[in-house]
Amino acid sequence: MAESVSAMDSSDEEEYYDVSDPFPDPCCEEGKNTPAAPESDNVPPPGEVIVLNSDQETVSLGFPPTENSAGFRLQLDYSCETHSSSLTVDDSSPVKVDGLIPGTEYTFSITRIADNGNQSKATSLSVFTEPSPPVQITVDQVSSESLSLHWDPPAGEVESYIVTCCSEGDIMKETTDTNKMTFNNLKPGECYFLEVSTKLRNGRISRPTVTSANTRTMHTNQQYNCMLE
Repeated sequence: MAESVSAMDSSDEEEYYDVSDPFPDPCCEEGKNTPAAPESDNVPPPGEVIVLNSDQETVSLGFPPTENSAGFRLQLDYSCETHSSSLTVDDSSPVKVDGLIPGTEYTFSITRIADNGNQSKATSLSVFTEPSPPVQITVDQVSSESLSLHWDPPAGEVESYIVTCCSEGDIMKETTDTNKMTFNNLKPGECYFLEVSTKLRNGRISRPTVTSANTRTMHTNQQYNCMLE
């Protein structure tokens, strides 16, 4: 006698899964357990940067102190129209940048960097280096009423020179685009101070180079040198 086989109830069926089907990983759900990007807000920015000194080839910058600067470094990126460079230094003040071009505008961008690589927002400023003055003034012609001088041009894009001749009560100032000048209608036997400053195309003016000379007297051809006091 054939045994009857009862139909399997659907509730008794075992559930089978294809091992090739991916299982959702709770650790990979969007927004959970993903590495956080470095937050720049966690690193204090350099703040207000102060120009402590600027000369022909160097700029010194000062930074306000932080509560704990031991774990930070400073990255300085600086550039002009023809050059760019950068350096990384300890987070301390002041910072001196050298090897710059005289009479040139530089843009500085300063960023504070933590040991874990996080960076602050950058602080930027522009600084002019000082122009180079004329190297040397030579007085090459002297009479009782005139002085002629020339000088060696400095480095940089020179637009003109500002030349001053003065004695007690008399000041004469001239501008020239050459490296020589003659002053006339001077007093005989008088000591005159001579100053020459460089003016660059960007408008910057150097400190003056100074010398002095005596005009001749009416009755002698002897030239006297007048020493600066």
